Amino acid sequence: MKKLPEPVKWLIILAALGAMGAMMWAVNDRASRVEMPAPDNSFGIYRTAGSSEP
Repeated sequence: MKKLPEPVKWLIILAALGAMGAMMWAVNDRASRVEMPAPDNSFGIYRTAGSSEP
C-alpha cells in the first residue's frame, strides 16, 4: 500500500465504504419487509399498559 498513489488509496477507501453502505441498505430493506411474530409471553415477562406492578 505504501507504493500506491494517494488518489488510488482514497478511491479504494471510498469503494469499500460504498460497498458497506450498499450492503447495509440491502439488509435494512430486506429486514423491513419481514413480518415479525407476536411476542411470546410464556414466562410472563411482558407487562400490560394498565399494570401498576413493579
